[in-house]
Amino acid sequence: MVRVIGIDMTENMLKKARENADKYGYTNVEFRHGDIEQRIPVEDNSADLVISNCVINLTTNKEKTFREIYRILKPEGKGMMIISDLVTSKEIDADSINAENWCSCIDGALTKANYLDSIKKAGFTNTEILDEKLYMELDNDKIGQEKRQITSISIKAVKE
Repeated sequence: MVRVIGIDMTENMLKKARENADKYGYTNVEFRHGDIEQRIPVEDNSADLVISNCVINLTTNKEKTFREIYRILKPEGKGMMIISDLVTSKEIDADSINAENWCSCIDGALTKANYLDSIKKAGFTNTEILDEKLYMELDNDKIGQEKRQITSISIKAVKE
């Protein structure tokens, strides 16, 4: 049987996840409190797969997050991550970040080159873009917002 571990840094989301697992009878899941940027609460070299859907952009240091993912994945091509996130045509300075855009994974977005570079610096050598499409274009006519394109990207990376 497949074992699934969910990670969240908030007790409210962990409680909700546990309630849903109980409600739907999922017995092969467990949920752990943790900060994916600091230390994912999973043993080294133990995970087959890490998935994420627009969560890494909520971290302030993507490279540290990818290093943590790399740490927990099984070596020798047995562990991989498949993630979906947003990238931007232009990164935002820390003093220009809009809280609403940050929570929407927009103002925390890196350029595609910087995002892929963070994955490479974390140790991944085998990275593949699975999907890429325009998500939205931001206009600079809105207060506190620079003109830029936001692109949805799905990436697969294998730990060698």
